[in-house]
Amino acid sequence: MRIVQIVIFAIGVLSFLAAAFFIGQGMGDTLWRVGVAAMLIDLACAKLWPCPKTV
Repeated sequence: MRIVQIVIFAIGVLSFLAAAFFIGQGMGDTLWRVGVAAMLIDLACAKLWPCPKTV
């Protein structure tokens, strides 16, 4: 699951960087939305990551 989280984060970052080159166009808006969605999925993966029980 950790590798999946890293890959999704990379997709989000690359999407944001690509969106910067298409500012003001439909493709830029689409890439920005993909980046936001990827970051939200990455956040959910981080919350689902198992951790040791604390007392």
